[in-house]
Amino acid sequence: MVTTQRDTILEQWKDLAEILLKEDKSVYIKDFNNEYYFGDLIFVGDNSFEIQCFAPEKKKDKKFVIYWASVIKFDAYKKEM
Repeated sequence: MVTTQRDTILEQWKDLAEILLKEDKSVYIKDFNNEYYFGDLIFVGDNSFEIQCFAPEKKKDKKFVIYWASVIKFDAYKKEM
């Protein structure tokens, strides 16, 4: 099996997600549809993860299941964003 740069990045994001979930820290996500999610991780799996959003307003207090394959940006949330 050939490992691509995208595969490597996804694995790094999954590792970061596990750490942030354990440390109860918020995340910032952008998907390939240019949708943004700011919130707290509820579950992290191999193919997807679940997030409880606090922003943007239209997503506030809603839960979303997001597939790793659709993510183009994943990082710890920083208030100055």
